[in-house]
Amino acid sequence: MNAEAALPWRDEYLIEHFQRLTVLLQRHQALWRPQAFQHPRLPWEPQFPELAQMLRSLDVAHAEQLAECDLALTRQLEAFVPDAAALYAGCQLPALSATHVSLDLFEARAIPGRKWQQIKAFSARVPSTTAPLVEWCAGKAHLGRLLARTQQRSVAGLEWNAALVEAGRALAQREKLPIHLYCADVLQASSKKFIQRECDVMALHACGELHMQLLRVCGEQQPQAITLAPCCYHLVAGTACEALSAVALQAELPLSLADLHTAVRDSVTSPQRIQRQRKTLQAWRLGFDIWQREVRGVDAYMATPSQPLSVLSAGFANFFRDLALSQGMEAPADLRYDDYEQVGWRRLREVAALDLPRILFRRALELWLILDRALYLREHDYRVEVGTFCERQLTPRNIVIRARRRADS
Repeated sequence: MNAEAALPWRDEYLIEHFQRLTVLLQRHQALWRPQAFQHPRLPWEPQFPELAQMLRSLDVAHAEQLAECDLALTRQLEAFVPDAAALYAGCQLPALSATHVSLDLFEARAIPGRKWQQIKAFSARVPSTTAPLVEWCAGKAHLGRLLARTQQRSVAGLEWNAALVEAGRALAQREKLPIHLYCADVLQASSKKFIQRECDVMALHACGELHMQLLRVCGEQQPQAITLAPCCYHLVAGTACEALSAVALQAELPLSLADLHTAVRDSVTSPQRIQRQRKTLQAWRLGFDIWQREVRGVDAYMATPSQPLSVLSAGFANFFRDLALSQGMEAPADLRYDDYEQVGWRRLREVAALDLPRILFRRALELWLILDRALYLREHDYRVEVGTFCERQLTPRNIVIRARRRADS
C-alpha cells in the first residue's frame, strides 16, 4: 500500500469517495435492496441465474464464513458481480491517526473487556486540547473519565438514564476527576446549551437519531472539534433515511429502514451462544412465514412483531401460536409443528446463501451514510477526516469522523 492510500479520507476528497460509492450502489440496487427472507425467489434471479445457482449450491457453513469476511465474499462473487472488486477496494478505509497515552494510572472499573478496548482505541483519536469536553450519550462516562485523566480536561457528560448518571457520578467522585454528569435527553432542544463554541464534543457509538441530532446541533452551535463514531443507523425517527448533507440530498439514492439495517448487518462480535439463539429465532420465524403464506393463499411476506430471544424457552409450538394470534390468525389444533420447524431451518440455510449479494454491499452502504455525515460537517465550515479507530473484530462499527472548525469561521 502506498503512502497516499494509507491516508484518512479528508476534506475535498470526501465528495469523490461519496460519488464513487453512489454510482456503485445505484448500479447494483437490484442486488442489495431485496431481503432474501421475504422472497422464495429473489427478484434478481432471472437476471443473474448463474449467481443464483452458485449460491443455492453453497452449504450453510460456507455461506456463514463468507458473510463474516468481506474479502472472501468478494472473491466468491466477483465472477458474477463485475464491480465486486472495485467495491471492495473502494471500502478500504485507513486508520485515523492516534495519540499514544499511558493508561497505567487509569482503573477500568465496571467496564467489560471488549468495551474497554473500544474506549481506549477511540480515546486515542480524540485530539488533546485544553478545551472543555462534552460527551454526548455518555452512559457512565467511562470514556469521559479516561480522557479527563489522560488529557487533564474537564468533561461534561450528557445521559438520559438517571441510574447511569448516578453510577457515573460515583465513579468520577471516587477517582476525583473533573467530570460533571447531567441527566439530559439529547433529543430535546434544551441540550443545545451544553454545546458551545469553545468546547470539543465526542460520542462513541451514538445510535441513529442520537448522532443525527448531535450533528445538527454542532452545525448550529459550532463547537471547536467533533469526534464521532456513529452506530445503529436504522434507529431513526422516520421510516426512511434522512440525509443531512446537500450532496446526499441531491443523490438519487433513497434508503429505506431495511437498507439502513443492511448497513449494520454484522455479527462478528456476538458470542456464539447469542448467534445460535438468533439463528433459531430466524428459523422459527421462517417456518411461520411458510405457514402463513399457505393459509392466506398469498405468496408474500407478512411483517410480524420482533421478539426477544427469551421466547425460545417456551418452545416452537408456543412461539408459533403466539405469533399467529398477534396477526389475528389461529393455528389449527392438529398442526404438525415439527414439519414447519424443519422447513424453517431449511429455509434459513437457503436465505443465508441468497443474502450474500446484499451483504456484499453492507460496508458500502455504511460508508455512504458516514460520508453523508462528514460532508454535512464540511458544509458547516469544518475540516473533516474519516478513518477507522480499531479493527472490525473489536467492533464492526469502527469508523470515526473527526472534524475541526475552520479558523476563519
